[in-house]
Amino acid sequence: MCDDNANLKIAARNTFPAVKVQTCFNHFKENIRKTLRVRSDTTYKPFMRRIEEVLQEKMNDASMNKKLFALYRDYRTDPVCVQVLANIERYRPELTGYRGMADAPVTTNIIEGLNSHLESRLFSLRSFQSITHAKLWFNGYILKRRFTKFTDCRGKFRSLNGKRGVDLTKKPEIDLPTFF
Repeated sequence: MCDDNANLKIAARNTFPAVKVQTCFNHFKENIRKTLRVRSDTTYKPFMRRIEEVLQEKMNDASMNKKLFALYRDYRTDPVCVQVLANIERYRPELTGYRGMADAPVTTNIIEGLNSHLESRLFSLRSFQSITHAKLWFNGYILKRRFTKFTDCRGKFRSLNGKRGVDLTKKPEIDLPTFF
């Protein structure tokens, strides 16, 4: 799963030559939004709404072809729209990389949510008096995260509610002290 960034994809392929890349739908759509300037100009908003319908969930080739052809039929006289549609077709293998992989995500937003949460916490590390104090705080943060019970898991992860991450990964014969 990669953001729509050529350097990430190149690095993934160089490191893991047989990797199947799935481009994040949200990042791909955001790049289209920037190209069409839909946040400041309403000209392409209807077109962008229809693009979002195509790239909102996993679909088979027949469904995707039908939606993309309908877009082409309706916007074939607009070179900007045709270029966007051609770009979608060019990146289709990366946009459908989820095929053949059970439960593959189509967005990196979950990962980014965790990263931004940690990033906001790490910002305060700059104000510590020493590296030692920062390390102590960071260790405490990790312990707190690992020892806090899950409370808002949904769907197939609902069974995790009430469990702690540390309990799911430790060896059964190990008894851990209660820190929090």
